[in-house]
Amino acid sequence: MRPAKTKTQKAALKGAQPDYVLYERGTDDPIAVIEAKRPGQNLAEALKQAIDLYAKPLGISIVFVADGSFVEAHDLRDGRRLTIDGEDVTSLLSERDVLRFLDQGAALVTPAVIRHTKQELISAFGAANDLLRKEGLREGLERFTEFSNLLFLKLISEIEADREANGEPRILEERYCWDAFKDKPDQEMLDYINDTVLPRLVKNYNHSSDVFQKTLAIKSPKTLGLIVKRLSKLALLNTDSDIKGDAFEYFLRNSVSVGNDLGEYFTPRHIVKLAVDLVDPLFEETIYDPTCGTGGFLIQAFRHVKGKVKNTPENLRFLREDTIFGRELTATAKVAKMNMIIIGDGHNNIEQMDSLSKPVKEEYDVVLANFPFSQETDYSGLYGYETDNANPVFLQHIINALKEGGRAGVVVPEGVLFDEASPYVRVRKSLLETCELEAVVSLHEYVFRPYTGQPTSLLIFKKGKPTKSVWFFDVINDGFEKSTRKLGRRPIPENDLPLLRQLWSERGHSDRSFSVDIATIRKHGHKLTIDEFRDQYANPEWVQLGGKKGVCNIVIGGTPNTKKREYYGGEHLFAKIADLTACEEMELHETEERLTDAGVANSSVKPVPAGTVLFSFKLSLGKVAITGRPMYTNEAIAAIIPKDDRVLPKFLYYVLPRIPVPGARKAAKGQTSSKGRLEKAKIPLPDITEQRALIEMMEAHDAKVAAMKAQIAEMTAEVDEEFRARALS
Repeated sequence: MRPAKTKTQKAALKGAQPDYVLYERGTDDPIAVIEAKRPGQNLAEALKQAIDLYAKPLGISIVFVADGSFVEAHDLRDGRRLTIDGEDVTSLLSERDVLRFLDQGAALVTPAVIRHTKQELISAFGAANDLLRKEGLREGLERFTEFSNLLFLKLISEIEADREANGEPRILEERYCWDAFKDKPDQEMLDYINDTVLPRLVKNYNHSSDVFQKTLAIKSPKTLGLIVKRLSKLALLNTDSDIKGDAFEYFLRNSVSVGNDLGEYFTPRHIVKLAVDLVDPLFEETIYDPTCGTGGFLIQAFRHVKGKVKNTPENLRFLREDTIFGRELTATAKVAKMNMIIIGDGHNNIEQMDSLSKPVKEEYDVVLANFPFSQETDYSGLYGYETDNANPVFLQHIINALKEGGRAGVVVPEGVLFDEASPYVRVRKSLLETCELEAVVSLHEYVFRPYTGQPTSLLIFKKGKPTKSVWFFDVINDGFEKSTRKLGRRPIPENDLPLLRQLWSERGHSDRSFSVDIATIRKHGHKLTIDEFRDQYANPEWVQLGGKKGVCNIVIGGTPNTKKREYYGGEHLFAKIADLTACEEMELHETEERLTDAGVANSSVKPVPAGTVLFSFKLSLGKVAITGRPMYTNEAIAAIIPKDDRVLPKFLYYVLPRIPVPGARKAAKGQTSSKGRLEKAKIPLPDITEQRALIEMMEAHDAKVAAMKAQIAEMTAEVDEEFRARALS
């Protein structure tokens, strides 16, 4: 890690002193530079310094910049951030991984063998679920826990073998591990696990006495044999990527049926990492999650802290025994304990209990949590509340649990931040008066898909001083597609989280962020949603969309009585959101339904001329088209009509879907708005010449996309025709 190893390198640096240079083992070849800054220093400036003063002179392609909390990793060959499976690298890497990036480029993907292993793990759970159903085990937690016991035994066996290969002492002797029983006849295997393996596992690993039961719930030897056979094919621990600590979380996160059965929403890994990085737990601090589920926040926090200290026996003892604390209402607590064992932490401090039944006062330095939403509680009186709604009580529990100066990162449902019911207003006032609310990070409604579209925000706060100002950040893209795919959202290039990390130290203003003073928040009823303030804190150079000050008139229509069929089937085009969704061109020339003269006369539909921009603003907010003919609109569509030649309709067509949605408010089933909010919304407004240039650019892009789609359709038709001809001949 020396700055320079050779005379030539020292001369190239011209007296500059990089913090660290990583060399390939056994050589004088530098492979990465690491620039370390104090917390709060600008990482963008640190990156420029690292590139210009150190990386370029030494011919280094990989650059890390770090400030003690955040790490950014860049590849100078193409100017991209380093990513693994679509997620930004946010920690320092080993020499092996740096060399992999140098060899394969800035975007690494998990090797096929590991992806296959993970897919097989999901498949194995599906097969086991069917087998355990026949065993009579109840759907969800009961079946899942039984499978987890066997999976854990497989993982521990591999870990023990790896430990022995590295010259470390075993915790569980070889005769109690997987290979000792996997090939036995089914009945003999069942007896051996129950009579020999589990008693030893309980003795060696059951420090809190409830991780493993003394016998399997499986009674059929054949069922056990089939599950063991499936798991025996998997190598969960391998030389290229250690997935032993990810195995449980992976198949929980991707087996949607498990998530639904348990009634839990698993916090996405990248959101967990973000929360832990923003809170930045330190060694010797106590870390608590009152609703820990399978332990996702606690696992990441443990890794985060462990990476900051030397692995001395005393440090490791403190990490194992005095750092991590968690509570979980359901038997999922056992899975959290298994996870903690796998990553090297003790599990004595994970308890199965209702956290709200036992308040804690100033016991922890750090709290990280995503508490279950919309639950009921009988314990609100312990916190001075009179409600059966657990949402505000959970937040109060977390505030109370923090020591003076303690920090928290908490995912909350959006209703906690704007609901006007007394318990919600009270807990928000408690938060603002007893804590410094540093940030509200608004997460879009797809972040928790495929489990739920519940709008959420991440709160970051410190206890001890009242809030003076709150920084809001709007995560419009989180690096994953906005979809409801059951197998999870696929990575995409668009990602606002790197910008959030860059702005964090100074809480800077951007097109994604702004700050609001406490006086303004009080005037707004202590509401804390970004939607409450977004419009008034938009880019000051943008202009108002509607109203007297705006550049457009906004017209909202209606719907004739659907029970009166005489209102429908006429000659008047009637636009609804479904028409916008189905319209693949810029202009809308036809609609699914038409109105009669009576339908128009006896309703609040509004006529709009050709060239009007139609914008959906109820739940499926953001669909857009331009009317190719005069038509009428319903109440879910805003007809946006330019007042004069300051703005072109085609510019509105292209710009509206590409900015924070004008007038957006989160709702339980998506996003919504109102005419008043739309009128106050701000949009960018370049001059007409630039608008025309932008339109020309986008039309050329659309033409290319259309040509590609046509080519794909033609190729598909040709292949289909050839296949049919050969298959049916």
